[in-house]
Formats: sequence, C-alpha cells, structure tokens
Amino acid sequence: MDGILADQPWERSGTPRFTEVIGIGGGFFNSAQLLASFWLFPGPGGSYVLQINVNGASRLGSSRPENWGELLDLLERGEGASRQIVTAVRFSGVAVPTFREPSELARDLHDVDHIDIETSTIDELLHESAQAAYDSIAPLRKAVGRIADRLRAGHSRAAIRDLPALTASVQTLTNVTAMLSTARDTVGSHRSDFDALVARLCLVIDAIIERQARQEWPGVADVLDAELTPTLSAWSSVVRRVWTV
Repeated sequence: MDGILADQPWERSGTPRFTEVIGIGGGFFNSAQLLASFWLFPGPGGSYVLQINVNGASRLGSSRPENWGELLDLLERGEGASRQIVTAVRFSGVAVPTFREPSELARDLHDVDHIDIETSTIDELLHESAQAAYDSIAPLRKAVGRIADRLRAGHSRAAIRDLPALTASVQTLTNVTAMLSTARDTVGSHRSDFDALVARLCLVIDAIIERQARQEWPGVADVLDAELTPTLSAWSSVVRRVWTV
C-alpha cells in the first residue's frame, strides 16, 4: 500500500466510503513500515463500521471513532510484549509530536483526510531503549575517566562543571534500567540482574553527591573509578545477555 487516500473495492456488500492508510513502506518517518490501514464500509442502517488492519491483523470497531483518542485506543489494544504502541503520527501530512496530549486526543477526525502512523511493539521499544543506553556507555566511561583524572590532578573547577551532567546521565541510565527490569516477558530470568544494577547505580549517585557536598574531590574520583566504571561494565554485560546490541 502507498501512504495515500484511495477508494478500493470491498468484498462485502456495499461500497466503502473511503480507505485511509496508516503508515507506509518506507518514507514518512525515520524507519517507517506498513503499519495499519482502516476502511469505513456501510453497515446495517447506513452506519459506517471501522476495520483496522495492524501488521496484517484485522480489528473491527463498532463505529467510526469520533476523535483521535478513540482511534489511538483501538490501535493500541492488546497485551504482552507484542502489543502495538503508536510512536509517531501525522494528520493530513503534518507531524503531531503531542499526539498523546489531551487536546490532541479530543481532535475530531471528520476533517482529517488521512492519517499516517508509526508503531512499534513493546518488545521493539525496549530493545531500542536498551540499544540507545548501550551505545551511551562507551562515551560515558570516557567522561568518567576524564573527570576522575581532572579531580586527582587538582583541576576541581573544570571537573565540577562536568559533574552535574555526569550525574544526570547516570540517573537517566538508572531510570532506563529500572524500566527494563519491569519487562518480565523480555528480560526473563535476568530481571534480578537489572534490579541489582539499579541498586548499584543508585548507590553510586548517592556516593558522588555526598562527597561532592563535602568537596572531597579525591573521594569523588575514587567513586568514579572504583564503583561507577565497573558498574557500567556490568551493565553492558547484562544487556548483551538479553539483547543483540
């Protein structure tokens, strides 16, 4: 299918009112794929019934959604790691990054001539998050070594400027790790490993903040070298056991 508005014949009785294509085979978004399409065709009493096809799986709605929020709910129904999650939307060719905001959820679809949507499964999103975090480990380790060296060399002012950004990066990694640990279907028996990593990262952040507050710069350097660096190595090792990264 192409990402255009097009009338098509329908096998059932009645002529479809129109066909809307959701998602395309390469072009609108960074990694677009054929995601979904829906047809409105006459039902009993002249009402129009919505059929949604998501990656080849057909879903029927009792009526045309009145707003984007209703359609989003139809698209994301399901359970488990294979459930589809909408990640990007265009209404009539215009990208809408705020498509989950209340004002957009209430958007009337009657004036929208076509909708392009990108989706991923929960498992795919988790893998992408793990990959992005994994790719950040190497530069993070370099930053850790550089800051530790500056602190030990007495360049505390330069290192202090970098510490807030470093701490924020470690906090972000902690949050991602906590999210990954909750994905039981994906991480399986490695959930305890992710939980342990979260605990280690939290301890590292606390230790950095505590020593920074006392201006114990050699102590901060020790935490970076002796605690954070091996924790980052352990993080990479655990992720490689779960995903291909």
